[in-house]
Amino acid sequence: MPFWSRILLLTLTILAGPGLAEAQREHTVRRGQSLARIASRYDVSVANLAAANRLRRNAQLRPGQVLRIPERGVHYVARGETLASIARDNDCSVADIRRANRLRSDSLRVGQRLLLPGFDSVDDRQEAAQRWGRPRRPGVAHFYRRSMDRHLRVRLVDSRGSARRTARRRLQELMRYAVSRRMGPLPPPRLIEILARVSDHFGGRQITIVSGYRGTGRGTRASSRHTRGHALDIRIRGVPNTAVRDYIRTTFNHVGVGFYPRSHFVHVDVRDRDAYWVDWSGPGEDSDYQRRGEAPPSDASEEEIEAAAMPGPDDVEGGEEDAAEGDDGDH
Repeated sequence: MPFWSRILLLTLTILAGPGLAEAQREHTVRRGQSLARIASRYDVSVANLAAANRLRRNAQLRPGQVLRIPERGVHYVARGETLASIARDNDCSVADIRRANRLRSDSLRVGQRLLLPGFDSVDDRQEAAQRWGRPRRPGVAHFYRRSMDRHLRVRLVDSRGSARRTARRRLQELMRYAVSRRMGPLPPPRLIEILARVSDHFGGRQITIVSGYRGTGRGTRASSRHTRGHALDIRIRGVPNTAVRDYIRTTFNHVGVGFYPRSHFVHVDVRDRDAYWVDWSGPGEDSDYQRRGEAPPSDASEEEIEAAAMPGPDDVEGGEEDAAEGDDGDH
């Protein structure tokens, strides 16, 4: 292949690679466009769009002007902003922002790029996109509830990553008690926000809800977070449960994660204190938790034992205290 042909091919490969559209999004201004109109098109705030381009919020734009579009989960510092005001506006702490951006002081400069807590970095998103694909519409998740034979595509979060109330109501309907079709409480915003990041990380692939809200009885105790609408049992099309488990457990704080080597879903819930457990029960069987320091069942295969192993801190504890089968009958 001629030298210039190789250069052209390499350039096209780089341009087509994952992450460029997100990491270097730009917009060329057309006649009559304003910051507000462009911000609405890309679902970002006018203030953040202006700060990303070091413009005033009421700045007049000229045709042909190229604007940088903020990535989701990134805040550009505007004149007069402080870490305290940014933390207050984004419902996080100053320490969280400093930690996410490895800041050694509280001093900021206009236009400085800050990664907001609770968002993956661009590098992390690019790495995930190479493995799982890039979501066509970040923040939009595709759910399927087999017991209802119902699909749902819904935008879970706004441009700041906060749960949308509309999404909470629509997911509440999909999480309803499958046996009696009784509606449970609204799922908490944090569960919605976790699901949005899980969906984006795994390329927007279909998330099957195996079990959502459940009443007590039939193997579900009153202490189960399923009874509060705070928990889901899920699987993701084309993604090993071990990968789903590892991402949730290593990415989020204040979550409960349950792994079931002999079933085909991962439990996730929101709680005040992290918890992780392994339940060796199969579909329809009573729970069989492996406690900290205990050996797996004697009949466990090498493949099951390897899958159940979890690198990281040994903080296996508790359990959801409900049967692996749950109430849907579709595990």
